[in-house]
Amino acid sequence: MKHRLRLALPPLDQLTPDSRIPYALLDRNGQPRASGEQVPARLAALVRGGHAQAILHPGEAVVTRVDLPPLPSRRLDAAVHGRVEPMILGETEDLCIAHGPQAADGGIQVAWVGRAALLRGWRVLHEAGLKLDAIVPFELALPENDPRPGMPLALPADARWLAPLPAWSLARPEWRPARPAQRWRLPLKWATAAVLLWVAGLNMYAAQLRNEAQALRAGAEQAVRTAFPAISAVLDPLRQARGQRDMLRAAHGMAGHDDFMPLSLDAARVLNFAAGHVSVLSYGEGRLTLVLAEGYVPPADETGLRQAAAAESLTLQKDAGQAHTWHVRRIDAPAGREARP
Repeated sequence: MKHRLRLALPPLDQLTPDSRIPYALLDRNGQPRASGEQVPARLAALVRGGHAQAILHPGEAVVTRVDLPPLPSRRLDAAVHGRVEPMILGETEDLCIAHGPQAADGGIQVAWVGRAALLRGWRVLHEAGLKLDAIVPFELALPENDPRPGMPLALPADARWLAPLPAWSLARPEWRPARPAQRWRLPLKWATAAVLLWVAGLNMYAAQLRNEAQALRAGAEQAVRTAFPAISAVLDPLRQARGQRDMLRAAHGMAGHDDFMPLSLDAARVLNFAAGHVSVLSYGEGRLTLVLAEGYVPPADETGLRQAAAAESLTLQKDAGQAHTWHVRRIDAPAGREARP
């Protein structure tokens, strides 16, 4: 980075998009190139990408030193939080706590600030386009032996602005605010991944169904070819098999299911109340007609009778013009043909 933008923040609870913030633009040698006051949106345009280092107002953060036994770096955070907890009046969850590396003697520099105030102020700067590379407590941003340790940084930029900053700060990645679009980026990625997975699953299921359908069709075609070798091309296995069956039945004189004998046997099972009382029986065009002599006991439940007939693929009709006359035909037989006595 050729230039560094250093900001002297006001108290965090007073920071707004309209706040005029003192700044110093330092060159690559750490010398002030420009300084002044600007609102956050104007400050973001002073350096490429809006990168900046923010120095908190005096007294905004608590800075102290704690001693701990030698610990691996992965355990330092938990140990520091445990060491800080007895030193505060509230809960550690209400604070942003940061710390530096552990010194050889076990000492660690620690700083903390109110979480709500820090995150709100950081968001104001972030939404103005400023990307904070560091948020440093005022007490850690001063030169050694500073003669005015309680006085904020003032303009014009002097040696107090040029002190080297620690390698650690309160600008930890887990607290960094996200732009509104960025907030939705991860959920949108997961939603997109879920949709893609769902579509892939549907495609796999559809491919499985296609394979099963092709296997069933191939099996049906093979069965038709085996049963009827005379068929040269199988286009509709079920229809062609039915056609060949009907041709064989006709050639060998076999009765169809709506011929007289099959129809009479099925009707006898349904019309058991008519046993011994049939005076006239006629058949024609797929319809069986029964005229019953007096003395039979009519069915009490004609609805149940018709349901029993339907179970045998029969339809019953009581003749409207002739008493004691019933007509029986197959459900799928064509209607409207007259019976022959």
